[in-house]
Amino acid sequence: MLEFKILGALEVRADGRAISIGGRRQRALLAILLLHANAVVSADRLIDELWGERPPETAANTLQVHLSQLRKLLEEDSRDRRVLLTRQPGYVLCVDPEQVDALRFERLVEQGRADRERGAAAAAESFRAALELWRGPALADFAFDGFAQAEISRLEELRELTLEERVDADLALGRHAELVPELELLVARHPTRERLRGQLMLALYQTGRQADALAVYREGRDALSEELGLEPGPELRRLHQSILRQDESIEAVAPAPRRVTSPLPSFLTPLVGRERQVEEAAALLRREDVRLLTLTGFGGIGKTRLAVEAARTVGPELAGGTVFVPLAAITDPSLVAGSLVQALGLVEPGPREAVLDAFLRGRRTLLLLDNLEQVLAAVPLLARLLAAAPGLKLLVTSRAPLRIAGEREYPVPPLAADAAIDLFVARARSADAGFSLSASNAAAVEELCVRLEGLPLALELAAARTKLLTPEAMLGRLGGRLDLLAAGTRDAPERHRALRATVDWSYELLTEGQQRAFARFGVFVGGCSLEAAEAVCARDGKSVLDDVSAVVDESLVRRESAEEPRFAMLEAVREYALERLDDLGEDEDARGRHQAYFLGLAERAALKGPEQASWFTRLEVEHDNLRVAEAFSRERGDADSSLRFCVALWRFWQIHGHLDEGRRTLELALAASPAADPLLRARALNGAGVLAGEQGDFEAAAAYFEPSLELARQLDDRHRIAAVLTNLGNLALFATDFERARRLYEESLEYCAYLEEPEMELVALENLGLVALDQGDLGRAVTLLEQSAALAGRRGDERARSSSLRALAAALLERGEADRAFDPLAESLALARRLGELNGIAYCLDTFAGLAAADELAERAATLFGAADGVRSSIGALRPPDQQPLYERWLAQTLSLLDVEIYSARYEDGRSLSLDEACAHALRRAGSG
Repeated sequence: MLEFKILGALEVRADGRAISIGGRRQRALLAILLLHANAVVSADRLIDELWGERPPETAANTLQVHLSQLRKLLEEDSRDRRVLLTRQPGYVLCVDPEQVDALRFERLVEQGRADRERGAAAAAESFRAALELWRGPALADFAFDGFAQAEISRLEELRELTLEERVDADLALGRHAELVPELELLVARHPTRERLRGQLMLALYQTGRQADALAVYREGRDALSEELGLEPGPELRRLHQSILRQDESIEAVAPAPRRVTSPLPSFLTPLVGRERQVEEAAALLRREDVRLLTLTGFGGIGKTRLAVEAARTVGPELAGGTVFVPLAAITDPSLVAGSLVQALGLVEPGPREAVLDAFLRGRRTLLLLDNLEQVLAAVPLLARLLAAAPGLKLLVTSRAPLRIAGEREYPVPPLAADAAIDLFVARARSADAGFSLSASNAAAVEELCVRLEGLPLALELAAARTKLLTPEAMLGRLGGRLDLLAAGTRDAPERHRALRATVDWSYELLTEGQQRAFARFGVFVGGCSLEAAEAVCARDGKSVLDDVSAVVDESLVRRESAEEPRFAMLEAVREYALERLDDLGEDEDARGRHQAYFLGLAERAALKGPEQASWFTRLEVEHDNLRVAEAFSRERGDADSSLRFCVALWRFWQIHGHLDEGRRTLELALAASPAADPLLRARALNGAGVLAGEQGDFEAAAAYFEPSLELARQLDDRHRIAAVLTNLGNLALFATDFERARRLYEESLEYCAYLEEPEMELVALENLGLVALDQGDLGRAVTLLEQSAALAGRRGDERARSSSLRALAAALLERGEADRAFDPLAESLALARRLGELNGIAYCLDTFAGLAAADELAERAATLFGAADGVRSSIGALRPPDQQPLYERWLAQTLSLLDVEIYSARYEDGRSLSLDEACAHALRRAGSG
């Protein structure tokens, strides 16, 4: 697609690629045609505009040459090949208004003016989008050409008016404090523009600077008198009087809440046959009286796809944004609040429900909660949020309605006949590339789709069989089963009968051993490896590889990875498998094997060394299975196994940012096992303290560490004593009690020396280095941190080396050795990324921001500070107190080089970066800007 840009120097792009237009006269020709886009411009007028009153005799021929070259350049990159046409008495440039930035600018301005009826936020967004199209002065390369003068003046004036209208909208949203620096600059550039001056006066007054606002009025009155011989207009005078009277009508409004977003999921296949349902669901969401919309229906009917598309349609209209909250892997209702907090990117301390109440109150936000059926006990939380936040809308997918006041249920219907056929054919082609809908099979396909009642999951399961059976043969095998179920299972929903028939049919094609393997697959949540499948499905010590392969071939289990085989079930199929497992009487045995396998996996993963990163990645992949296995331990009263899970996993929970969930699991396990093995309790209490500390709850952390230390001393477990002493030292460091911190670290170090424990020794060395850093003893800090990093390197402990290196980089930066700081910081970031340690990555990004500030790259520093906070907010972590003084110094240095408005803009840019983008931005060498 061609794009034409004149809000700046003339530029043409085709699908994002710049096109060279040639010489100045040819560029001027295109500019003239753009100024009269979609209108005929005569050849005589073009000659006059290009050559003036005395064109050369060859002007007509030269014009033809320029037009021919221009047509070739443009139409080579045009899909319809009809861009520059000959129309008597001249030529016309045919474009869609959206292809020309100036026309798009004017449309957005009109949209912003119309949006005022919807509110200041919508208007501000449209005006801001319009102004962002400008790259410089309009038609900058034709500033002195006669043909451009009038249009340049018109566009520049419209730009100034739009800027003023955007400022009005921002003031209405309570952004007065942010606007002051921008308005001061604008007024300095345009001292006689009264509207801008009035806006600055109002912004100053609303930030509590009445005297400054009155001074701005006096300066404007003098400027008008000296430059134009005029007095201020009536509107500016009225505002002056209102400020003098401290009129209530100009009091500041509360700042508008920031817009939050959580990316909606994308899908590899297009949504088929749901256009009407998307429109209906979107229309319901737009209604003021619909606060809670629940899409209901059997598993596999397409609730999630429909909800996502409806949210995608309506979301941009809500000033507070759209947030997607996946709940499929959550079975504990108490985790729903934490999932909401994490999806919203909140890091405020306090009870999760209170944090949500405070944040959502006053916002127009849409929350899409997907797969709520297994945590329906969390419904009272949703009712509370709706009551506390009048602007909140909830879009929920669930197999059953929530049954709370104000709920609007939307039962998701099966696919219409045509759409069902389209879906079946698309999925059949995926299974068999040679499949096509033909005269010979069309009737069978149509009948099959009717008998499967348009249920998407049933259609997909049946379509997968086309690699073995024709539609005619499939219909013959399926028909009797459907008829039998329709007559015999009256208590099942009609659509459920069709799906059960489809799965029954595939299940009964399996041998007895294959059926057993299929049923046992149901205990896995979120898929499993082949190793795990063999451990749970094995019979009499024999391999089940052939059985697993058969189940996969029947499309009851799908293979998700080619490199390291991993298998998963659709959720509805998994439920069917669990029913069969119960029928076989093997539920307890299968779950016990599942628990034993994943406990062993967790304990194998609880190691240090170069394999840390790969183990953490594996634990993340198996997180859902680990949750279920640990919960099973607690459910059957196996307290020691529950604690063993927690002891093995707390470091993973810390590193990968599962702080809220990990801490809650530890608390439940500890509460359920007061008489468990004392060493296990000591280790679990220590883990709970670390997670509480990561969340900034230092009082709770101490309450865990103290009994952990007491148990360790009773057991005379010197390794455990050293570990807990280090953690108590961290709390002292956070409280700036440096003497206590040093004493605890040194006591820990004594135990390490006695035990010859290099692992604990390097942690203690690092922490002593941090004490020195916080106290300003930079030479000692560098020495200790270098020793710690070197020891970690020799031990192959990537996490400890990453931690020591980023602290070392901070110490070098504080000592004025920014050049030396870059390499250890880059290595620390690389190691943290390998480990998936998000809090470590955030610390690195903060320190990279400090490096940028030291190099006076203030905008880059602001972006990196935003990126660091974005990473922390994604896991609910806070910046540790010992890092706060460094951060504040680096931030002050940044703000000394940058005004607040630009800082805020770059900071928000940083928060919106993906993790990969943020790290790439950080790793640019300082000299690259």
